Parts: sequence; structure tokens; C-alpha cells
Amino acid sequence: MRRRIGFAMAIAALLAWGALGGPGSRAAAQPAGYHLVTAGYLTVATHGSLPPEIVVGPGDELGGVDGMLYNAFVKDHGLKLKLFQTTFASMILAVEQGKVDAGEGVFYTAERAKHVYYAYPFYVTHAFIATLPSFQYTGPDSMAGKKVGTVIGYVWAPYLQKWSPSGVGLFPDEVTVSQALLNGQVQGYINGFERLGPGNTILEAPFNGKAVAHPLHPGDFGFPESVLSNIAYNIVNCKNPGMAAALNEEITKLHASGEWQKGLTDLQLGPAADAPLKNPTQICSGG
Repeated sequence: MRRRIGFAMAIAALLAWGALGGPGSRAAAQPAGYHLVTAGYLTVATHGSLPPEIVVGPGDELGGVDGMLYNAFVKDHGLKLKLFQTTFASMILAVEQGKVDAGEGVFYTAERAKHVYYAYPFYVTHAFIATLPSFQYTGPDSMAGKKVGTVIGYVWAPYLQKWSPSGVGLFPDEVTVSQALLNGQVQGYINGFERLGPGNTILEAPFNGKAVAHPLHPGDFGFPESVLSNIAYNIVNCKNPGMAAALNEEITKLHASGEWQKGLTDLQLGPAADAPLKNPTQICSGG
């Protein structure tokens, strides 16, 4: 069982690892074959803090797992980091429209791949439905007549809407839907959770042990197996695949040096959170 730490301390640790970009120092690399929206800055669209995957700090500070990659990248490439904070759906649109250099924390679907280009994945979780401990969850049938929530644009949303058109709550971000579960606005919340304590209590804020995660299986709520292992990717504009190649080179280097694995350990994550470094099927041409 992982050691539980206070949320404030956890956020500080998550941000510190991202800000440092891991141990050691790097010299700025020569410019790679990509273009930037704003010269001298890497502009990254994010959709809120999702610890330990993504942690958005004050100003343009980025921590968590993805922060390890982006902060190492800007250090190596002699850039500054600039965050574009928005909602999940708007983040994907901003990437597609070329308003930002990259977007973070996106699962793969063939439909999305028509509009954005995927870099290597950086994080893996598995899908759960969260409920309050007082709720007797025995499977999807126990949610009949109840409300199940997730975030607008998340991969599970269309399946949930088909499962129960009137029994689904779609929310703009994870903080809002988490609060909806805690205050009884929804009775279930579907997402990926990594930090689980005794009895599958969710240690991540804002739950802090006040909710329980139940693993999901193929067929639950109409989900295919492909959406139950949640591999998080960074995305770039279809006409800027060189940016994905540069991000891929950076994360490959972090793995080769052992910095990535050390960072996961420092964030209290095990090997199961480490995604395989390979591209999904690219559909957008970039032409």
C-alpha cells in the first residue's frame, strides 16, 4: 500500500518534480523540426489539475507526470512554458485550430485522430466507477434510476449517453464532477484512478478516502475493452508532426536515463502507470 500524504504536500511534490524536470541539468538543444505558436515559448493547453497525471500550478507552472516531460523539454530546447487553461473539449479544438503547440492528457479514438496528431503516451490508468461508501454498487444494474457522471468529451461519454440518455451527467471538468458525487448530484463518477487505499478508497483529492472505486469490465455500461485501459497521450496539430517527434525524443531520453522511472517513484506511482512508448494509428495527414 502506498504511503498516503497530505494533499498540499502532494501538490507541492508534484509541482516540484515538474518544475525541476527531474535530477541533473541539461544544455539547450538545437531547434528541432517543429514550429511554435509563439517564438521562444512552448504553449501547452491543459484542462485542469488531474493529480498525479497533471498538476497546474500558479502562473505557468506544470507538475505531475506530464510536467516531468514538458519541463524537461523546455529546458532542453531553450524555451519557456506557457499554459493555455481551458476545458477538455476546447483544448482539443485549440490544438486542431493551431492556437497552441500541444494539448495534454487525451485518450486515443479514431475520430479524434482525424483532427489531431498523437505523441507517445505518458501515463496509464484503468477505468473505475466511483461511488460514496454508503452506496451498494454491484454492477451497472445497481445504477438503474441513478445518475452517472463524467467529463464532457471524455471517451466514456457517448457510451454512457447510449446506456441511459436521461441518466448521465456531463461536467466541464474533473473537479466539478467530483464535487457532484460528494454532494449527491450524481451517484457514480467514471474516470481512471491510480491512488487507491484499503477497500479501494480513492486517496486523490478531493475524495481523500470519501469515495470508493469499483473496477469496470468489458460490457459494463456498454464499454468495449479498448476504453477500460486508459492510456493518456499528448496531442499536437496535424500540420506539426515534428512537435510530436520532438516530444517523443524527449520522453525516450528520460526513460533511457532512468529519470522517468525515478519521477514515477517520487510521485508514489508504480510501473503499471508507465505507458509503452509507441504511437497509435495516425489518421490526420498533416498536409
